Amino acid sequence: MSVSDLGSAPLGRLFWRYVTPTVAAMLVTGVYVTIDGIFVGHLLGQDGLAGIMLAYPICAVLYAVGALIGMGASSLASFHLGKGERALARHIVGNALLLVLLASALLGGMGLWWGDEALRWMGAEGVIFDAGLDYLNWYARLGGFAVLSMAFTSLLRNDGRPGLTTCILVVGGLLNVLLDYLLMVVFPLGLAGAAIATMLSQAVTGLWALSHFFTARSHLRIRRHTLLPEWHLMGQTLRLGISSFLMYLYLSVVLALHNKALLWVGSSLHVAAYGVISYTEAFFYLIFEGIAMGIQPIASFNAGAGHRARVLRIRNLALGVTLMVAVAGWVPLYLWPEGAVWLFAGDNAELLPVATLGIWLYFWGLPMEGLLLVGATYFQAINRPRIASLLTGGKLVLIGLFLFGFGYLFGVPGVWLSLSSCSTLLASIMLAAMWQESRQHGSLRA
Repeated sequence: MSVSDLGSAPLGRLFWRYVTPTVAAMLVTGVYVTIDGIFVGHLLGQDGLAGIMLAYPICAVLYAVGALIGMGASSLASFHLGKGERALARHIVGNALLLVLLASALLGGMGLWWGDEALRWMGAEGVIFDAGLDYLNWYARLGGFAVLSMAFTSLLRNDGRPGLTTCILVVGGLLNVLLDYLLMVVFPLGLAGAAIATMLSQAVTGLWALSHFFTARSHLRIRRHTLLPEWHLMGQTLRLGISSFLMYLYLSVVLALHNKALLWVGSSLHVAAYGVISYTEAFFYLIFEGIAMGIQPIASFNAGAGHRARVLRIRNLALGVTLMVAVAGWVPLYLWPEGAVWLFAGDNAELLPVATLGIWLYFWGLPMEGLLLVGATYFQAINRPRIASLLTGGKLVLIGLFLFGFGYLFGVPGVWLSLSSCSTLLASIMLAAMWQESRQHGSLRA
């Protein structure tokens, strides 16, 4: 199936062809993120979980910038492919590589220079600070690979190679697990070992994905002239990618603010409990992300080609599948929350009741969180960055108000309830915008 089939092939077949390998790749990522958490929780205990929870929000900025470049360039390139402008699409990809190199150098320097101050602001101290700083410094040294991997696996999927993208991510995930074992068990390097393992696996996935764009098999092949900087193309890429940037930055901010709020109304034990919750949530979040990234090339191409009915149908299909996954996720979470605690922390009698209560209060809004992620990516894909940025930027603004407002009123239980409450409010706004979009399409057809 070629890229041009995005505008003519049956939507059901297209959906499963793009979404299935993307979700599979995200599930593999979810498995190795889970195993990462298992290694940390079982080998380093609740101090290790607290250390990684305080350091990771800073490190996650790398993935936010990778998404900014990758999803912005992917949506823009696919949009122009839909209009038949392949040369322009290739130039967008070449300039995306320039943006990756510039961002990697800038972020690495900032991490090494200000990382310790950022970690202290997060509330880390003592052995938790030392472990977190080791983790953070290795992310700063090797973090360019995270930006590269995030950007070019997205672009590879838009080049009509979802299967190859899945293969690359699976290999990277398996390598991450192997390196976790070597650098945390065989060579007990603590959180530094976890960071090195992750970054080396990102190096493999990023360089492998990038290499495809220098071959004749690529529709978006990078050549010397496509690497000449075109500032207006870079600007359009960043403008269109801002929604994904805010989405991933939101993950960083929400982790950081949860940590601050929990230390304000609770203790480091509650931060460790949040570590269990976050690792559990990541598994579902990655499935939602797989659905969102899977439909993005389809929605972008058809929006560019003017096939409005196909755009709306792929949107509705994605939202329906997202809702089913989220509802299915409720079953294990509410029937056996102790299982998640045991998985990441073992038989920790002190942590068990705290984390179990957190799971009960935290996950009621899981469907709204999934719908919001897929919906924001959809609006970005069809070149409507304003509403996409409103949804993701709104979360950045509102989550702090919910966390500290609910924390002040209800203590730790209020912190657990905040994310779902915020997502439900924004998802309601998003669904109203989609209903208006469908009405406009209906009136145009009439």
